[in-house]
Amino acid sequence: MTSGLILGLDLGTQAIKGVLVNTQGDVVFEASFERHPRHPQPGWTEMDAEQDWWLACVHVIRNLLSCHKDASNLIQAIGVTALACCLCPLDKYGQPLRPAILYSDNRAVDELTWVNQLTGLSLSAEAVVPKLVWLRRHEPEVFERMMVTVTANGYVVYRLTGRLSMDYDNASIMGGIFDTRTHQWKEEVLRMLGLPVSIWPKPLPVTGIVGEVSAEAAQITGLKPGIPVIAGTGDTFPTIVGCGAINPGDAMISFGTTGLLTLTVRPLVEAIEGPHFQSDFSPGAVKWGANVLSAGRMVQWFREQFAHAERLVAERSKISEFLLLENQARLITPGADGLIILPHFLGRRTPVQNPYLRGVILGLTPFHTSGHVYRGLLEAFAFNIRQGYEELKESIKRVVVTAGGARSALWREIMSNILNVQLIYHPKSSGALGIAFLAGYATGLKKDFAEINHKWLQDPIVTDPDPEVTGLYDRLFKYYCKFDEALEKPFVFMGKEESGLS
Repeated sequence: MTSGLILGLDLGTQAIKGVLVNTQGDVVFEASFERHPRHPQPGWTEMDAEQDWWLACVHVIRNLLSCHKDASNLIQAIGVTALACCLCPLDKYGQPLRPAILYSDNRAVDELTWVNQLTGLSLSAEAVVPKLVWLRRHEPEVFERMMVTVTANGYVVYRLTGRLSMDYDNASIMGGIFDTRTHQWKEEVLRMLGLPVSIWPKPLPVTGIVGEVSAEAAQITGLKPGIPVIAGTGDTFPTIVGCGAINPGDAMISFGTTGLLTLTVRPLVEAIEGPHFQSDFSPGAVKWGANVLSAGRMVQWFREQFAHAERLVAERSKISEFLLLENQARLITPGADGLIILPHFLGRRTPVQNPYLRGVILGLTPFHTSGHVYRGLLEAFAFNIRQGYEELKESIKRVVVTAGGARSALWREIMSNILNVQLIYHPKSSGALGIAFLAGYATGLKKDFAEINHKWLQDPIVTDPDPEVTGLYDRLFKYYCKFDEALEKPFVFMGKEESGLS
């Protein structure tokens, strides 16, 4: 066992992953725990902060510590990253008042319009501010009892240290209420919206040390009291760091529950504190390319609803059901024999925001099988990514892929062929690895930011496009875009009619 360890925790939408990494970048132990969001109504997405975030983290931490009797004594820093952005209201005792409302929740469409009209902002549906307005309108008793609102990583950091905080990245995407230059909340905008300034925690950089593991948290988790804990941040920036896309021209595609495309436009070490992302309010070091709310979530949905036989076989043979599904999809020709799927299961964020859009399977015939649909889902994600990739490709020098779905060789091949670009994949890469590196950097355990590529990530898997397939996907991409555009108005009309607005 090495003499020093860093604990990185990554709270995803479908699972929590934890890693113990030594200062040389070797993953010594790792553990994960699966849990899922709930959808109490169409378009709503919620999680229980105590059960799904904190206690799930406790489960992962205890599993990690059980791997070696001295592990707790060797941990020198802790970092937490998580799904973003979320609305998690707490009462004066620090207890959650209701299930947290997630980034992919579309309940506050009316409030989003009201906020944008009132303030002149152009917020999108993942912003927290419209959801707070929804809370004030529809659950006033919760709103009145709320003393503070936190994010997912902020809640776990609070439970570890007893101290409230919000990192700059999460603060900057709450909804136009954070000044990225002064790192202060915009009191005049909050007053305009009728939202108290007092409900927002102290903003800190991702590498800011919030506090130390408390005696209470140590008793619950098995960690040693006194370990420094950084503020952490949402899952995108640590994922970028964790796959090594840290230099200008590095693009990252994340095959997570939510799929992402980002482009690093200046060295990340120069903007380490954040906010890290370009927006109307911040120059940032990272440019957004695409945001696909249903990437891994589509695959998980297919597994839950249609892969019963594969799950039984997987249980008996100890083979992943996803590998079985991939083997079936490999037998299907590129383009899924005419199937085109729109991946907007939770609305569309990019290239043009539309929360009313839904998932669509087009071109079904009696010839098509479940294997066709599964392949079509993988292709749908890649097509949606390509819509953003087209705008950035002239500035891209290399493309790195990461997150759980990137483990699929077939999915990487599909993405490479649809984008017609080489993909680099480090099996070791993850948001948990990235936040562990950032915790090490924040506490002085790591001095050289470039070490994430030189030492922590090695021996990548390279996927090159197949010239015989890229032409077909070029043609299908045009049809994908036409269907995407053609179905927009009917879905908007239907959505407004259902909400009584038409």
